[in-house]
Parts: sequence; C-alpha cells; structure tokens
Amino acid sequence: MNSKTAKLLGKYAVQKGVSEKQLKREWLSLSQFEKDKKRQEILKEIVKA
Repeated sequence: MNSKTAKLLGKYAVQKGVSEKQLKREWLSLSQFEKDKKRQEILKEIVKA
C-alpha cells in the first residue's frame, strides 16, 4: 500500500466513522481488480462529501 492509498483510506474512514485500521486490513485482502474497483468507489464517495 502506498502513501496515496493510505491517505485515501484515512479520509474515507473519518468520513464514514469506521476504523482506519480495519479498512486497511480489508484493503490488503483484496485482489488487484477489487482494489481498483474499491478505489473508484471511495473516490466517488469522497468527492460527494
């Protein structure tokens, strides 16, 4: 996980009110395809807020 991804997950965790640590664990368990899809979903959510 690079620093851009870590920052993105951090912002998303604060916005959603969930544990950043748990989000990072889930992120590391995803395949590359799933990570790309999840990253796009997260970016859409952050832009809306």
